[in-house]
Amino acid sequence: MERDNRPCPLCSFPIPKVNEDGEEVVRVRKFPKTTNPYPSYMRRVLNRIFIFITLLVFVAVSLMAYIDYELNEMFTWSRYSNLSVLAGWGFIFFTFGYVKNYYKVLIGIGLDMLILLFGLDLFNGSLDWFIPLAFPIVTGTTVVAILYWSVVRALSVRGFNVIGFFFIAAVILIMWINFFIQNYQNKTDPLNWLIVTVLQLLPVLLIMLYVKYGMPERIKQKIARKFHL
Repeated sequence: MERDNRPCPLCSFPIPKVNEDGEEVVRVRKFPKTTNPYPSYMRRVLNRIFIFITLLVFVAVSLMAYIDYELNEMFTWSRYSNLSVLAGWGFIFFTFGYVKNYYKVLIGIGLDMLILLFGLDLFNGSLDWFIPLAFPIVTGTTVVAILYWSVVRALSVRGFNVIGFFFIAAVILIMWINFFIQNYQNKTDPLNWLIVTVLQLLPVLLIMLYVKYGMPERIKQKIARKFHL
């Protein structure tokens, strides 16, 4: 009991005042600080896996470059394979938790994909599809992912809202990709674009409205427990 807690805050028992002057107060050792060894254990496992993958990537890139140069006396097909392998290594680096900020992870993955697609298009001798197609699609995907993560973090009540905003982000991304594909094929039609947009948004809105207002509460709770929402 604390010295100032009189009477007892739980049962209101009148605690007598004990004069501790001149008496040796027993010092009770506190409990040890609780620690969870699982994160540090997983970090060591991921570090070992990443080191092994890094060594494997180094051997594969060196071997493919050597074989290509020996056969063709120049780098031909190995440029494509080595760039793809290095881009895959960069993706693993960002997904293995070495970058703690989620925004930096999303931006890093987006830049990794842009470098990969830029190199693949450049190796063909000209930039045919990177500027009009790959760049806006990858950039739009990164921006939508960042906005979705920002909205989820700002929600005071998540649950089904996370799923709802995910479908909205997916529809926006699909419309964005569809627009640039049609524009690349010179098939952009404003009226057709409006119809496609409405047809994509309408089912998602109907599903979300049913989940919000039409689904019984017991089913909502069951789904929430099932998916840990």
